[in-house]
Amino acid sequence: MADKEKTEKYATISLPSAIMKAVDQLINDLGYWPSRGAFVREACLEKIHRERRRLKDLKDTDEDDDV
Repeated sequence: MADKEKTEKYATISLPSAIMKAVDQLINDLGYWPSRGAFVREACLEKIHRERRRLKDLKDTDEDDDV
């Protein structure tokens, strides 16, 4: 890993304006998230969890097929 990657705690990303408008609308309507960053962080964590579970399920299915 490069030295820069070891010291940086955050990364910047770009999202389409339409997605950000939808995020802003949810934040305003629900009032649950204090910021765009909080919303996006939670959304990313949920997606990571879902995809890891999907990978695990696929591996388990492959193992069952081998038996």
